[in-house]
Amino acid sequence: MRQQDMPWRALRQFGQRLLCIAVALGVVWPANVAHGEMLTGRTQPEFQRAFDNWLADDEAQAIPALAGLAQDGNGAARVLLGLIDKTSALQGPWVTALSRQDRILALRAPGGLSGRNWMTLAAPESDYALLWTRLWQLDGGLEVAEGFAAMNDTRAVNEALVILASRRESGFSPDVLGSDWFPASLSYLASGWPDVAGLAAATHPGDPQRRIAGHAITDNDLRDWLAQSGLAAPLRQVCAMECPDQPAACSLALYKGLGSYPALAVTGSPVAELAPTEEFFKTPRGRASLARRIMLMRSARMREADLVRLGDVSSCAADWLRREYGRYAYSLPTVPLPAD
Repeated sequence: MRQQDMPWRALRQFGQRLLCIAVALGVVWPANVAHGEMLTGRTQPEFQRAFDNWLADDEAQAIPALAGLAQDGNGAARVLLGLIDKTSALQGPWVTALSRQDRILALRAPGGLSGRNWMTLAAPESDYALLWTRLWQLDGGLEVAEGFAAMNDTRAVNEALVILASRRESGFSPDVLGSDWFPASLSYLASGWPDVAGLAAATHPGDPQRRIAGHAITDNDLRDWLAQSGLAAPLRQVCAMECPDQPAACSLALYKGLGSYPALAVTGSPVAELAPTEEFFKTPRGRASLARRIMLMRSARMREADLVRLGDVSSCAADWLRREYGRYAYSLPTVPLPAD
């Protein structure tokens, strides 16, 4: 299978990896949950300080502070920790160096054998958190993605659609594409695409959706698509900060590093309400999360060979990734964590 090809079997595997349901959430919500605020406590000064520290990639200060706020009932801290816990790309060197016990204390609420994801405790007061728990618990369908769309969280919409599609043997009904909330960037998830309404002919020559449909695209066309696509904005933002002399080559290398179009589709700010994607990847934690996502797409013994391959596309991007990978060579730290 070529690098960017993503037939249904591979898409199903990718979606199942996103789901991350190895740890059961163990919560069943009543049918009529009262609507709540999206993120309570996000304007609290203590949360803002902790969040700013996290964006600055100071996990040693941010994570214990967020854990304390979550224990005090701060909804924004609970949502953010819930997503960090479920998303390996958001876990930086400090978090990954923790022992299993300390990581549970840092990222999860007390309870059970290995703690409880904070999102489950945020859900009764937050429609946004409730949508995430429904997605993770296989409770719901397209209305979950549509709910994220109503909250203007594009990345969450994309992740929900990729996960939902991974559970199917075929794509969504073509009628779904006519919905005003359904992203054109995921048109390929519709059953019968690209024959539906001539959508393949309407896409950019370098749009990776064409390759998924079996059409060849050149690196030149792909490079041009990456330079203008909203979906590729995180790559351009990282390259503008890390490789300003090689922006086009850098974006192409990072896309090849991600390894698939769905992987790009789910790349974005963890919570748009807290930090829009266009701002998130300007921050140290945002850029580090992209490198971490690329790092996790391949086994440890394959990373150096892959960096050599990416270096042929952009030496700057490969050097930056190599430096980022090196941050995960560590010894276990001794760190203070909040008490239960």
